[in-house]
Amino acid sequence: MIKKVKKYFLLAALFAAPPALAYTYDGDELEPLHFGQLVITDNSSIRSCTIPPGGSISCDAEITILNGGQYGIFRISDYDPSVALWAYVDDSATTLENGGSAVFDIKNFTFAPDIGSIGNAALPEGDGSLEIKIGATLKTRAGETYDISPYRGTFTLQINY
Repeated sequence: MIKKVKKYFLLAALFAAPPALAYTYDGDELEPLHFGQLVITDNSSIRSCTIPPGGSISCDAEITILNGGQYGIFRISDYDPSVALWAYVDDSATTLENGGSAVFDIKNFTFAPDIGSIGNAALPEGDGSLEIKIGATLKTRAGETYDISPYRGTFTLQINY
């Protein structure tokens, strides 16, 4: 059963300061997931950057990190403390765009605690809340030319029990 669905913003910026983003249906976004400021020096193949939940960004050698971004931190609440929770993000169409033609794909969402599958569920705290750190991988599209501007998008976080 899916109890709650939330949408959150993503951000990557090329030579631009990342604005603060916060949007949710419920729950609290303590830190937005964003990929910082990046320079792509060679996009002849798909390039990527990964932010693990609770860790620092790392990128392929063809991407220079100017400002390292931040994994997302979310607090969900109002759950029964005795019921295990797991999380899911459908990344099949999750992208970052700037209004132009170039698009980044966002894939492989990961969570801390590791609640990305039913076998890895977590129990909420005694007050029915759970803090979740979320990471993901940003991927370029080979051959695309990316403008120097902020790229934005959203993802939907499903909390299941």
